[in-house]
Amino acid sequence: MDRTIFHCDCNGFYASVECLLDSSLKDIPMAVCGNPEHRHGIILAKNEPAKRFQVQTAETIWQARKKCPGLVLLPPHHSLYRQVSKQVNAIYEQYTDLVEPFGIDEAWLDLTAPDMTLEQGERIANHLRHTVREETGLTVSVGVSDSRVLAKLGSDLKKPDAVSLICEQNRSQVLDPLPIGSLLFVGRATARKLNAIGIYTVGQ
Repeated sequence: MDRTIFHCDCNGFYASVECLLDSSLKDIPMAVCGNPEHRHGIILAKNEPAKRFQVQTAETIWQARKKCPGLVLLPPHHSLYRQVSKQVNAIYEQYTDLVEPFGIDEAWLDLTAPDMTLEQGERIANHLRHTVREETGLTVSVGVSDSRVLAKLGSDLKKPDAVSLICEQNRSQVLDPLPIGSLLFVGRATARKLNAIGIYTVGQ
């Protein structure tokens, strides 16, 4: 029996929750960060307008402000994020009782069943995506595949608010051109080691 695995990733989670509290933030470049009084603090999440300025998660505040001088910076509200995360996970549990959170804003869902296909899973994932948006105001990207690693990779392919299917029919076409760092747990250090022996893409 083939597995049907989702990886669900709330888009720009901290920043998206802040935009729910103050809708005026949706249309201006904004990021949640460490103490903005400390230039060495880092960006924890950013909204879509900030992404257009190439603001990156985990870069320093001074780097982000160099790219986007008008960037609005907000401190994190962790208790609120935990509350909203529980709400989102409760929606996931309407689809399966096999939900494994991966941090506060991501989760794997196992929808494997004897009569389930990945194509059916893709339709369910779109229904789930719309449900999350309607009930919480948040958007989620979902990867659908037959393994956790590929589902996680799939959720990164199209953002925000999208579903990506990686199946046997499209696997080579989708995966082969991707940089090796796209794979789960291939960080910068591992990527450098693989690059050193001539491996730059997933296909290689």
